[in-house]
Amino acid sequence: MNFKLYLISDRKIFPNKETFFRAVEIALKAGIKALQLREKDLTAKELYNLAKKLREITKRNDAMLFINDRIDIALAVEADGVHLPQSGFPPRIVREVWKDRFLIGVSTHSIDEAKEASEWADFITFSPIFHTPSKAHYGEPQGVEKLKEVKESVKCEVFALGGIKLENVHELIPYCDGIALISGILAQRNIEGTVKKFKEILGENI
Repeated sequence: MNFKLYLISDRKIFPNKETFFRAVEIALKAGIKALQLREKDLTAKELYNLAKKLREITKRNDAMLFINDRIDIALAVEADGVHLPQSGFPPRIVREVWKDRFLIGVSTHSIDEAKEASEWADFITFSPIFHTPSKAHYGEPQGVEKLKEVKESVKCEVFALGGIKLENVHELIPYCDGIALISGILAQRNIEGTVKKFKEILGENI
């Protein structure tokens, strides 16, 4: 994998689809090389149409597109990868059925989940590292020490997720292969400048 920054979508941050697409394109032009489409409230048709547009945007910016959970949508738009939640298809099944067709990411929230997923995944996200409203239902933040333990326990790459900002990312760098962000990029006033700062920090240390 050729990315250290993993952008996860949240169209609800924006007033309409046009500003959402524009923000994503700005982030990709600034250097994001992997985007996960994660919009769980949409119908299959709505998600397909959104994925098709994001496939266009990622292709013209030389970035990878991952689809959360929906392997059918990923196949339909020729996505580069799938990102599997704990309630989704087991990564073993995806690997056995589709071989190397997809890069596989898996969401994990405990060391046991991380170990199990790492047997088949190309990478995992581990969250929440810091407090964040989007991950509040997973309980208290895991913290840096738990991230370190996960990194030492798994075979695949580990992306830290949850409440990551420019002010705290330095704490994570020794214990992960990259970081995943939603509002840490998409909710920022200067998306381009924020992406470039994250890239500068990660490039110097990872």
